[in-house]
Amino acid sequence: MHLHMFEDAETAFRAAQTLAPAFVMAYWGEALSQHRTIWSIHRYAEAQAVLARLGATPAARAAQAPTPREQQYLGAVELLFGTGTQEEREMAYSDAMRALSEAYPADVEATAWYGLSLMRLTPLGLTREQTRSLLAATVLRVLSRNPRHPGANRYLIQATDDPENSALGIVAVENLSGIDTDAADALHIPSHYWLQHGMWQEVAASNWRAFNASMAWVKDHGWSLPDLNQHNYGHLLQFANYGYLQSGNLAQAAAIRDRVRTDYIASGLAPEIEVPFADVNARYVLDLEQWQQAGQLAEIAREYNSVDPGLWQAIGVAAVRSGNMPLANEAVAALNGMSSNPAAQGPVTGRAVEGMVQLAQGQQEIGLNLLRQASELNWEQPTTLLGVPPRAVKPLVEMYAEALLETGDAATALAQFQLGLTRYHGRTNLLLGAARAAEQLGNSELAQHYYQQLAQIWREADAEHPFAAAVRKYSTR
Repeated sequence: MHLHMFEDAETAFRAAQTLAPAFVMAYWGEALSQHRTIWSIHRYAEAQAVLARLGATPAARAAQAPTPREQQYLGAVELLFGTGTQEEREMAYSDAMRALSEAYPADVEATAWYGLSLMRLTPLGLTREQTRSLLAATVLRVLSRNPRHPGANRYLIQATDDPENSALGIVAVENLSGIDTDAADALHIPSHYWLQHGMWQEVAASNWRAFNASMAWVKDHGWSLPDLNQHNYGHLLQFANYGYLQSGNLAQAAAIRDRVRTDYIASGLAPEIEVPFADVNARYVLDLEQWQQAGQLAEIAREYNSVDPGLWQAIGVAAVRSGNMPLANEAVAALNGMSSNPAAQGPVTGRAVEGMVQLAQGQQEIGLNLLRQASELNWEQPTTLLGVPPRAVKPLVEMYAEALLETGDAATALAQFQLGLTRYHGRTNLLLGAARAAEQLGNSELAQHYYQQLAQIWREADAEHPFAAAVRKYSTR
């Protein structure tokens, strides 16, 4: 369960029920497997059906628990799948797990499950950041007793998965490095730390290995592509693709794009593969400035009826850069018509692309204002802090900084590039922008600093990388 191999967990719990039909904890575990906190999956009816197999009522089920501790475990799950709204039930469950962990401080599982219960909720009287700090402190208590605990290590990384706190995750990364496992989630989760620190080769390698482990697990179960959830497939490939693009391994990134397209078609356009399909194509164009591919991206979007904001952002940016203004306006309209949910990044990204359109039409003040507003809105939205490949696909602070540089304000552009690097550590497009801005300002020492960072990141970049050769040449002056 801690490794998110829920199907295997359910099989094991049902096997335990066959061996001991009245074993309460086997039903507890199968029921709790229906609440997949990190993925925001809550299967209420399925969990109630599991509990009903143990007994017809909560009282009848509790009577079968032979110890007070088992009664508390079962009681917590009864609250989670009892009466009230889902939020109310999750709060009650979390409170029950906190009480259980306090009653049995040596029970590291109780503490770990209490920590996980805090992942998606904010208790009364706490801010979201305070709750994340409480989660980190809670799972550190587990790790003090068992450094190899798979859940506690994962939850520590995710509790600190932001630009301000990510350094704390090194404890879990080092713990996991000493565990020999082929579980995809254990291989993947350290990359949340590495991504926050611009360690692109580690991000790429770990997620490619995790993806292959995940596909082996899928094959062992006899599943097909439409059976996969987004995490089994796309989440791992999106991380791997981003790491390969940033580190300059273009051949491997191209292989991922080909794989995703093939699998998307073979799956009958499964929704679980739609997002990674759009994402890997958009990032290739944006991260490598392949503006001539605007039309090809648009063909992909139209052919597959895509409403992915990252794909349409890439279409819009590339269209402006290549002078295709009708297509750029089509992208703006598509983005503005999307959900305003911060996680979607549609309208705010549309505003940034509209700013680029205005700049291309000679409306410098209007264009820069639109880009500045979009950048500020994007910066304030908390989803942009989470340790995933950036959303929007091309950070809006990067778009604004590039526009400032192109309109002659290198000093403000440099400040914006540097601001972006405080959130997207080691992102090569921001480093390249900062180097170009410093160069325009005549600050050769600072330009050299950024070019040398890029040269180190791209030390093993493919020969056809569009920037690596020039960067290496500059960095050795």
